[in-house]
Amino acid sequence: MTTRTLLLALAASMTAVPLAAQQSEYNLRLVEAQAKARYTPPLCPLKPVNAKVDKGIGLLRKAYDAKTPAERSASLDEARKTILAAITQEAQGPNAAAWYYLGRVSLMQGDAAGTDSAFTKAQELVPSCEIDITQYRQNNWAILANAALEFQRKGQSDSALALFREASKLFRGLPHVYSNMGVVFANTGREDSAAVYFQKALTIAEKDTSLTEDRNVAALNLAIMYQRTNRHPEAIAALHRYLAWKPDDLDAKKALASSFRSAGMADSAVAVEQAMVAGFAKTNLDSLDLQDLLAVGVAAFNAARYPDAAAAFAKAVKRNPWSRDSRYNLANTYLAMARQAHDSAAALRKAKLPNDAAKRDSLGWINDSSLVAEALRLLEIEPMNEDAIRLLAQGQRSLKQDEAVLKTAERLVGLPFSVEVSGFQMSAAGARFTGEAVGRSPQDVNGKPIKAAPVTLVLEFVDQTGTVVDSKELSIPVLAKDAKKPIELEGKGAGIVGWRYHAK
Repeated sequence: MTTRTLLLALAASMTAVPLAAQQSEYNLRLVEAQAKARYTPPLCPLKPVNAKVDKGIGLLRKAYDAKTPAERSASLDEARKTILAAITQEAQGPNAAAWYYLGRVSLMQGDAAGTDSAFTKAQELVPSCEIDITQYRQNNWAILANAALEFQRKGQSDSALALFREASKLFRGLPHVYSNMGVVFANTGREDSAAVYFQKALTIAEKDTSLTEDRNVAALNLAIMYQRTNRHPEAIAALHRYLAWKPDDLDAKKALASSFRSAGMADSAVAVEQAMVAGFAKTNLDSLDLQDLLAVGVAAFNAARYPDAAAAFAKAVKRNPWSRDSRYNLANTYLAMARQAHDSAAALRKAKLPNDAAKRDSLGWINDSSLVAEALRLLEIEPMNEDAIRLLAQGQRSLKQDEAVLKTAERLVGLPFSVEVSGFQMSAAGARFTGEAVGRSPQDVNGKPIKAAPVTLVLEFVDQTGTVVDSKELSIPVLAKDAKKPIELEGKGAGIVGWRYHAK
């Protein structure tokens, strides 16, 4: 079973505030936001006590009323110097008012780190100021986060990260900034860093029952980062936690099975997959995607429930007519059902029940006919695969189509190589086909060797209707028996769902 790529999305939905980029020590976004605000007194009991602190408060209020940026900047610079002098020269370190107003000054100057440091000290000294301080932190955190999100949406990762980092200095009580930093790192190939920030987001979200969706997103993204960096034991632990919260997430269960297998825990992987397939079988097959339909079909086939397997594979073929695996599995299921019917007929004849035997043979021939039809469709996709040719021959032989069997046998023994497909990965922008050509010893119907020649294969990448989206050519040289020629081809374009090839 394959694990679908899980897409990372923005973890927060905030209204963007489009402002100019700023990368200096002082953040202009904070400066501009504070310039529009009016002075408000603190919501907690704070007394200046010291003359210099009182003077600094007056200068802060003057900055709010300033008519020009230069006047505001000058007042703030003097306020900072005055309050710092009170702290360092007049023993006002234990004065919460000094630190609180220094935080307010730093905020107006756009100094996120200075704001954080001063507010932290003030709150330590007067815990009752927490609500007031948190309001300043969170409101300005949102300003920076919104601007960062705008850069993120535009793909300007460095600018987004710079603002997210500034925002995280001000406020760390919500997971959204850390989640989005994780997304930026993940989407730029820095998975180790992404994992750090998804873990930060998860730690915060777990503490608040109103943030369950943010918690789930962070946990799943963290597990994905562990998988991408081959830290599968950690991915397993993260996925177990996530599935305790979201037990019906099939993608997460598939990811868990994948990590179990990558960690060398094949039995655990099989157990997860079998449990999933058992759940699939109880649902409406029309609600399943292609890979899940294939999984249901394979499980039913392995349990010798061939009609159920045929139903699942037939729906898979209907879902994507160009899915080679769906058609190959469906053809093999028809073969199994035909053999089962003919074997049953033989046993009935031996028991001297000719009428019942005839009915079973009739059912077998119906499946033989379906096998021939499906094998022919499969050969339209991969005409140079010996397994597909053998499937056709088996159906024809059972139907006693002697002339057709001879032609198919001639086609098989004359095949210079067999194309074995190992993978087909699709994305929004294209698809990748991998496999190999395996050399054979071609002969004519009399067993005489045939001199092989190089063959050019044309691989077509097709959409749902069979329309060619892109095509690639590959020359296959003369191959000795069992010699192999790797095949790796990429098709570009949207809407590719399958492939087919032919000799040029």
